[in-house]
Amino acid sequence: MSEHGECWTALPIAAVGALYLNGIQRLVRENLVVLFGAGTGFAVSDALGWYEFALIGMLVLAVGLLVAVIYHRRFRYLVADDHIRVRQGLFEQTQVKVRFDRVQNVSFSQPVYLKPFGLTRLGLETPGAAQTEVRLPGIRTSEAERIHDLVAACQDNGAAAVEDNGLREPEADLQASAAPAAVFSTRIGDLFGYGLTSNQVWILLALFGAPVSNWIERRSSGWVSELTANGLPDEVWLEHAPWLLGLAAGGLIVALALALMLLSGLLAVIRFYDYRLTRDGGRLKSRSGWFDVREKTLNQSRLHSMELVQTAIGRAIGHWYALGHQAGAGHGEQGLATDRRFLIPGIHSSQLETVAAALVGHSWQEPDWQPIDRRFRNRLWARIVSPIFVSGLVLWMLPQWSAQWPAAVLMLASLLLGAVIHQNYKRWGFAFDGTRVQIRRGLIGQRISSFEIARCQQFRLTCSPYQRRHGLASLVLRLPHGDATIPYLQRELADDLANQLLFQVEQAQTQTL
Repeated sequence: MSEHGECWTALPIAAVGALYLNGIQRLVRENLVVLFGAGTGFAVSDALGWYEFALIGMLVLAVGLLVAVIYHRRFRYLVADDHIRVRQGLFEQTQVKVRFDRVQNVSFSQPVYLKPFGLTRLGLETPGAAQTEVRLPGIRTSEAERIHDLVAACQDNGAAAVEDNGLREPEADLQASAAPAAVFSTRIGDLFGYGLTSNQVWILLALFGAPVSNWIERRSSGWVSELTANGLPDEVWLEHAPWLLGLAAGGLIVALALALMLLSGLLAVIRFYDYRLTRDGGRLKSRSGWFDVREKTLNQSRLHSMELVQTAIGRAIGHWYALGHQAGAGHGEQGLATDRRFLIPGIHSSQLETVAAALVGHSWQEPDWQPIDRRFRNRLWARIVSPIFVSGLVLWMLPQWSAQWPAAVLMLASLLLGAVIHQNYKRWGFAFDGTRVQIRRGLIGQRISSFEIARCQQFRLTCSPYQRRHGLASLVLRLPHGDATIPYLQRELADDLANQLLFQVEQAQTQTL
């Protein structure tokens, strides 16, 4: 009880365990490279044994538990009818106050270790925040539902005018329907496919592939040296040993990549198990998870843009995933950091239009794309491909036979790089129907960005000396979550688009004042 009679609530005792496990997960996630480097050093070093390694691990775990207990004792929150306040901190205590009418996302999470205690993690996100402004790491499920109802009631009744990055939004008509309407659900195969298409597979391969290969090489070289000293192997076999070891290392890396892809698919199934997207009035709600059941609510009127993503593997199996961006949303890769974007995974190509329409609030279909100027491709060819090809050609003309192999490699690489640049140029496209801008880019896969022009905060035209000489310009649009660029447009077209964008933005601002 404070001096003003306000009753601050402490977290349940069982929340200490949640704080402890959350801290360990965060430590591993944010220091993955450092921890992997330390583990690799332990594996290849003779300075530390298992006893020392276990002792260090126990010390770290003990310190983490002490930190969780202290943090729990200093954590307090207070819920009012229209706002929530949270006091938290380890050494320096801070207090955060969030009005419910400013909340744009309400997220629930109930890991398997919280279910027996009836606890739920609750997060409240507001526009413009670098991270979630309020996160209650373990409260009673009934209390979490009460806070959710207070947020929904405050927004539905229009308790206050909502301002988002300088744009005042009209009061949204969020009349709740009698029952939430189902919009989209996934099958296990779709979720497994989403895991296969995740880019984190290649990040993990980059982390694990090189150290594993180096470890195999060192161990194998020592083994071959030992056999040679004993005079056991055949000399012919020893001559081919480097090639055999190289093939073995390559095969293991390929096997590792396949294993990581399989693991990524299984993790996606566990994370998004039984994914369901529903609409409740003007809000979208997603619910998923096997061991950690998560629920996230999105106020659709606060959605600034939509991205539809199809990776290279996703294109091969016909799968997409969708991202809904809001002001202040993070850009972390899925699964590698706390991600505040509204994610819809495992979308089959036949369901893409349905999901996109649910996000934008009206019917959607892929437009007829307008291409950018071919000088975008020609410029990259001249700056990147030509020097490599000319270098290879010069080496090929040298009299030494030994220079022709590097020359052939350089010329072949330049041709392959030229094909990649051409494919990237062909993937670029844009469309503008008077109110909504859509931009497509990619290489083998593709990424489609779609947003209403009224959501733009500003725009600018950029011209390099090369572009000015050929009457070209690039249009850069500033959105609440970042920039979107349409490169190498004819200057007349760029000016016309800029004028239409300016008119739409001014009209939208006039209507909301």
